[in-house]
Amino acid sequence: MLATLRTIAEVVSQQDNLETALSRFVMMVKEAMHTECCSVYFADYSQDNFVLMASDGLNPDAVGQFRVGFTEGLVGLVAQREEPINIAHAQSHPRFKLHDEVHEEGYNAFLSVPVVHQRKVLGVIVVQQREERVFSHDEESFLITLSAQLASQLAQVELQSVLKQDASSHKTSVLKGVASAPGIALGEAFVVIPKLDFASIESQQCEQIHQQRQLFQQAVAATRQEFHVLKNTLSDSLPKEALAVFEVYQQLLDARSLGQRVEQQLEQGWNAKSALKHVIIELVTQFEAMSDPYIRERAVDVRDLGLRVLHHLVSTESMVKRYPDNTILIANELTPAMLAEVPKNKLKGVISVHGSANSHASILTRAMGIPAIWGIEDIPLLQFDGKDMILDAYAGRVYISPSDVLRNEYSALKLKEGQLHDKFEAEHHLSSVTADGERISLLLNAGLDLSTEHLSAKYCDGVGLYRTEAWFMQRGQFPSQAEQESWYRDVLARYHPEPVIMRTLDIGGDKVLDYFNISEDNPFLGWRGIRVTLDHPELFLDQLKAMLKANAGLGNLRIMLPMVSHTEEVDEALGLLEQAYFELQEEWADQFYTIDKPDIGVMLEVPSSIFLLPEWAEKVDFCSVGSNDLTQYLLAVDRANAQVAELFEPYHPSVLRVLKKIADDCQQLELPFSLCGELGGEPEGAILLVAMGFRRLSMNISSLNKIKWTLRRLAVKDMEALLTQCLTASSAKQVHRLLREFLIAHGLSELLYTKSDTA
Repeated sequence: MLATLRTIAEVVSQQDNLETALSRFVMMVKEAMHTECCSVYFADYSQDNFVLMASDGLNPDAVGQFRVGFTEGLVGLVAQREEPINIAHAQSHPRFKLHDEVHEEGYNAFLSVPVVHQRKVLGVIVVQQREERVFSHDEESFLITLSAQLASQLAQVELQSVLKQDASSHKTSVLKGVASAPGIALGEAFVVIPKLDFASIESQQCEQIHQQRQLFQQAVAATRQEFHVLKNTLSDSLPKEALAVFEVYQQLLDARSLGQRVEQQLEQGWNAKSALKHVIIELVTQFEAMSDPYIRERAVDVRDLGLRVLHHLVSTESMVKRYPDNTILIANELTPAMLAEVPKNKLKGVISVHGSANSHASILTRAMGIPAIWGIEDIPLLQFDGKDMILDAYAGRVYISPSDVLRNEYSALKLKEGQLHDKFEAEHHLSSVTADGERISLLLNAGLDLSTEHLSAKYCDGVGLYRTEAWFMQRGQFPSQAEQESWYRDVLARYHPEPVIMRTLDIGGDKVLDYFNISEDNPFLGWRGIRVTLDHPELFLDQLKAMLKANAGLGNLRIMLPMVSHTEEVDEALGLLEQAYFELQEEWADQFYTIDKPDIGVMLEVPSSIFLLPEWAEKVDFCSVGSNDLTQYLLAVDRANAQVAELFEPYHPSVLRVLKKIADDCQQLELPFSLCGELGGEPEGAILLVAMGFRRLSMNISSLNKIKWTLRRLAVKDMEALLTQCLTASSAKQVHRLLREFLIAHGLSELLYTKSDTA
């Protein structure tokens, strides 16, 4: 059964359009289950009903025409319950409704399961049989498993079908993701080559046969060379019979086998990628149908060969691609390197299929002020390339091939957004003081966008978080102590005399060094932050010494320890700082400089740290809340996992109550405290934090003026009254409603305009 499941899933994913995919699906399921009818109904939410999309056993004329309401009949009941229904005599069920046009009166046995994707019912699968019987547990299990496996494939095939609409038809497609860096972008998609498979290739015609033939031949030549290099590399370590597979590959690449078939497809007007896709899928299907197990296994070789040629084909095409002036960068999983490659003046927006709005790469887009959307469900990336689109990174929506009306609407919103930005910018020189005179220090989260941060000193009261790992991530090896000293000196001098809190090397989780790979099943609960540096004291001492030397004569350095969860870690880190200090006094002496001992603090990111504050207050000089990780650990939500992105909720009542406890405990312990997570860079978050007692908030440069503008218009007593309500709320949804009402009541509704107008 497992092989059958895999085969059905694979065949469906390889189809170019929804109709073909579903037709193949119902036929294969009917055959696999030895039943007499299989049908698929798809949900049409615009009309609140299900439409019969495919059937092998019902009236073929009803396909695409027959509809049944969401609450109607057994199909509606399956969707309502979101669970299978398995009955021997369907017509005796009180919810059964006979429809003459589908010709199902002869069927008795009925088994149906819902197709659910990302908590949304996409449709319903039904199998039927004339014999009155209850389908077995194995059959029911098979259909349930098939539904779960195919939900994403069917969603993707549906999307592929939608994306084929010509932009000139004025039909706009909409995709939903998770808003990350806020903003609106209008531009042209530029796709970074994804991990390729033939399902991502849209079959397209092309009149330039000679050019496409040339592209294919270049890709074949590159694949031949690849195999030649592989064979030579492995010749000393593998026996000759094992190396023979490369000869098989070379033979398959010959014009008489693969080349001839592709040539036929090219002559029919298909482009090179489509021609290759058609040939490889046909060959794989033929091999898999063979009864001989050895020959059947060759399907794997053919697929591998095809993907290698495809990779070279796409790479060859990409070499001549240029970034559009209004680039919307689309990647399977965004990396800082991808962002760095696009000229800053051309990058207008970012879409990442995988990852989440709270990942490290996402934080980088917020630091750069680039609108970004994360966690869009698996999509055929290459089909986006070159398409016009609108990115609404407030509502988390992507509009493909937008109509002129929609484009004009978003152009107006973009203009309004710019005007609001100018309003914030106009007050950058004013003090960050609330309406009733309370001073709030607004600091900068820095260290991500190294190329532009020299412009930010005038905006802030210092640096509340300097991510030193950014330097390490741009290198091909660990930097020397002298290099680090030079970097840190430059940063400390740039913001002098304001304080700069430098976080010691924080790698692990979603922050990796190419030259120091950490491979773990659950990296966010693994070897990261202080755990890594304490296990490598030579790296830690090098960094501490570089910081101490860079601070000589300036005195504005503060050092912060990340990911601390045990008192022993604090003690060990303080011990190493003492060691670095005394060794420097002996090794490095300068008559003009004295070596200061900077204040040292801890990040509160792990829930255990909150309850150890009384002990730590006697050992450290300050603390800072890392609200991103703290939220992740409190709610047990991997913040880099798009699948659970909606559960990562910094306004969850539990998170707010923990933050209030931290503020209260720190004030009682007389321990200076601040917050350096993303929450402080949102107007709603800053309001609640100030009400809790936070007087130092650290954020990205793009948020500083907005937060200052907001706080200057509110009194602390009003914020405190709001906080009291929010702390007694039972859900994040209720908190958001209270925040929205508060902003509107205090004349700050323009902070919400993008959310309300596009939601």
